Amino acid sequence: MKDKLGIFFSGLCVIHCLLFSFLIWGGVGSISLLNISEEFIHPILLIFVVMIGLVSFPSAYLNHQRPEPLILGLIGTIGLFFALFLSTTIEVIMTLFFGSILITAHFWNHKLQN
Repeated sequence: MKDKLGIFFSGLCVIHCLLFSFLIWGGVGSISLLNISEEFIHPILLIFVVMIGLVSFPSAYLNHQRPEPLILGLIGTIGLFFALFLSTTIEVIMTLFFGSILITAHFWNHKLQN
């Protein structure tokens, strides 16, 4: 269940990033409400991603003794964190890349436990 939540929230980051990018590049980005919500939604999503990762990866590692999902999860989470501080275009690219890594890590973690 923890990994499914991790996949959900990591996927939510990726979907949110894609939708917001289409709005920005489509010319709707000038709406100030979008810019204000972006300042709050990214840290909130990252908090959920980090909390789920802290619960999911270490406990699963103790069960299956495979470090690869844990390492991938750490790389994905750190990448998402650093993406918060970059320009919009680079943030989108990094969020898509590292969010996909995190989804892969949770999926792998889930498969190892079954």
